[in-house]
Amino acid sequence: MNHALKSLAEAAGIVIEWQDSQDRPQQLDDATIKGVLAGLGYAAGSPADIKASLAAIERLHAPETVADWPPLVVGEIEQGIELPGTVAVGTDYTLIDEQGRSLSGQIDAQGRLESVAEPGYYRLQIEGKTRRLAVAPHRCMDVTTLAEGGRQAMSGLGVQLYGLRRRGDGGIGDCEALGRLAERAGRAGLDALAISPVHALFPHQPERFSPYSPSTRLAFNPLYSALNNTADDTDASALVDYEAVSRMRWQALERDFAALSEADRQALNAFRRESGETLENHCRFEAISEALGPMHTWPSDMQDAKSEAVASFSQAHGERVTFYAFAQWQVALELAFVQQRAIDAGQRIGLIADIAVGVDPHGSQAWSRPEEMLGKLRIGSPPDDFNANGQEWGVTGFSPQGLIEYGFDGFIATLRACLHGAGGLRIDHIMGLSRLWLIPEGASPTEGAYVRYPERSLLRLIALESWRHRAVIIGEDLGTVEPEFRERLDQSGILGMGVLWFEREETEFTPASDYPARAVAMTSTHDLPTVAGWRLGRDLDWRIELDMLGEDETPEQQREVRKHDIVALAETFGIKPDADCDTWLEAAARHIGATPSPLVLLQLEDLLGLEEQPNLPGTLDEHPNWRRRLPLTVDEMFETSDVMARLRAMTTARAGAGPHE
Repeated sequence: MNHALKSLAEAAGIVIEWQDSQDRPQQLDDATIKGVLAGLGYAAGSPADIKASLAAIERLHAPETVADWPPLVVGEIEQGIELPGTVAVGTDYTLIDEQGRSLSGQIDAQGRLESVAEPGYYRLQIEGKTRRLAVAPHRCMDVTTLAEGGRQAMSGLGVQLYGLRRRGDGGIGDCEALGRLAERAGRAGLDALAISPVHALFPHQPERFSPYSPSTRLAFNPLYSALNNTADDTDASALVDYEAVSRMRWQALERDFAALSEADRQALNAFRRESGETLENHCRFEAISEALGPMHTWPSDMQDAKSEAVASFSQAHGERVTFYAFAQWQVALELAFVQQRAIDAGQRIGLIADIAVGVDPHGSQAWSRPEEMLGKLRIGSPPDDFNANGQEWGVTGFSPQGLIEYGFDGFIATLRACLHGAGGLRIDHIMGLSRLWLIPEGASPTEGAYVRYPERSLLRLIALESWRHRAVIIGEDLGTVEPEFRERLDQSGILGMGVLWFEREETEFTPASDYPARAVAMTSTHDLPTVAGWRLGRDLDWRIELDMLGEDETPEQQREVRKHDIVALAETFGIKPDADCDTWLEAAARHIGATPSPLVLLQLEDLLGLEEQPNLPGTLDEHPNWRRRLPLTVDEMFETSDVMARLRAMTTARAGAGPHE
C-alpha cells in the first residue's frame, strides 16, 4: 500500500485493517480507500493531492491559532478541558455561562482550561476570540435519579406508534391513541413507552413510509397529529394504507389551518420564532416539494437551500411555508401533551423517542445542512454471515469532519428535536458514534470502509443533553460491537439492550438473574420475531418463503434448530415446551420482569400475543413492513383479561426484582 495514501486514510479516520463478523482479518485496497476519501472530500489522486488533503486535516484537528479553532470545544466537569490547539501556559480566559455569569481562569500546565464544576454551555473568550464550550456531566441521566427514592425497577412497553388503534383514528395510530396508552399504562404501574421514530417523512410521497429513512430528524411526522374521523372506514383495516391516510390527514390539516384564529396565528408565529431557521428550512423544503416534486428533479439553483431562487420561491409561496410550519406546531404540541399525560398518570420516564441512524440523501436535512453531511457517501454494513454482499441502507448521515467544523450544531439540534416531549431516547445503531461503514454513492457495499467518528465529543454531548432534558439514553448495541466501545457506553451511562433472543450461550438461554444490569431487558424488537411468532416459527416461514436462508442453511435444519431452542427456552422459563401460547407469553413477560435490568420493555405485539413482527429486515414490498395495525384499541387492551394477565406477570416480577447495581 502507498505509504502516503495510508497516512492520509488514517488521518481521515478510515480503518484500514479490521476483523469481520467471523474474526477474520480484512484489509482495504487502494481503490477502496481513494473512493471513500473522495466521498469525505479529500482528494488522493496524486502526491500533491494527498499532501493538500493531509494539510486540511491537520488544520482541522491541530489548528495553529485560536482564530482557526472549530466553533465548539467539548469537555467534562471536574477535570481540565483539553483545547483544539496549543495555548501558552498562564494565558487568561473568561467563561460566560448561560445566565451571563463570568468565570475567569488561566491555562494550566498541561495547556488545558481549568476544571468547571457545572455542566452546561458556555462562551469561551480567549486571545481576543470567542468560541462555545460544552461541559458535560460524567454520565447520562439514569433511572436511579429519575426514581427519586421510588421504585427503581422500572418497566414499560415497546410501541409502534402507527400501529396503535382508537375509534375514529382514520387508519393510523396517532398522538391521541398514544396519549390514551400513556394514561392507561401509567395507571397500570408502568413507567415508559418506547415508541417508533416520529421523524418527518415525505408527505408528497406517501409510499416512502419507513420511519428509519426520514427526510429529516429535525422535524416531526404530522400524520401523527390527532384528528377525528368518522366518515372513513380505513380505521378498521389490518394494515396502514399510507396513501389514503396521508390524503385524508393532510386535507384535515388544511381545514384546521384555514380556520385558525388570530390568537392561534400569534401562537404559531411564536413557535416559528422559537424554532428558528431549522424549522423554516424544513417548511420551505416541503413547499418546494409540493410544487416541484422530489428533490432530485429540482433545478440546480433550488437544490441550494441558501440560494436566491429558494428565497424568492419562499416569499412568493409564504402561505404554504406557513402551512407546513402549522403542521409541525400541531404535532410538536401533541407530543409534548402526550408526555405530560404519561407523567401525570404516574410514569417516571414517559415517552422514549427513537432516533434513526441516518436520513434520506434527498430529504430536508441533507438539503438544508449539506455542509454537515456525508454528501456522496451512504451508510451501510460490511459483508457478514447474514448478507454476503453487505448492505447499503439508502441513508446518509453526519460527516465526521463536518461535525467538528460546524461545532456539532446539527448533532445537538437532532438530539434536542428527538428529546422534545420525551423522557428518554433510543439511539439506533449506537456503534455509529464510534465508526460507520460508509459506501461511495453508486458503489457496492463491499467497496465501503469503516470511518471513525469523534466518539468522545459525541458521548459527552449526549450526556449533556440527557441531563438538560432529564432523559435516559438507550443505545441499540445488537450485533457486532467492539467490547471496548460497550465499556465506554457503560461509563457514559448509556444503557444497552438485552433482547431475549440474543441473551444466550450456545444452546442455553440466559437465566433472568444473569441479564446485564446496565441494559434494558426486552422480549424483542421491531426487527425480530414476536414470542408467539418465534414459538410457531413464523419468522422461519417468512425466510423460507422469500428465499432468505443462508448458503449453508436448509429449511429442515432451521426448523430442527428451532425445536431444540424451544426446549431450551422453555427450560429457562420453567414451563413445558408444549405449553399453550398464553403460558409462553406470560412466562416471557415474567422472565424479563425478573431481570436486574433498571428498565424492561415488553413489546406490544407480545403483550397482545401477536404472531407477526413489525418489520422483516432485507425486504421491501415482500413483507408489510411498518404497516401492521394492532387488533385491539388502546382501551380494549386494558379491558382484556389475557392481556392484563401478561402485564401483571411482568409488573409482579419487577416488584420482586432486586435493585440494579
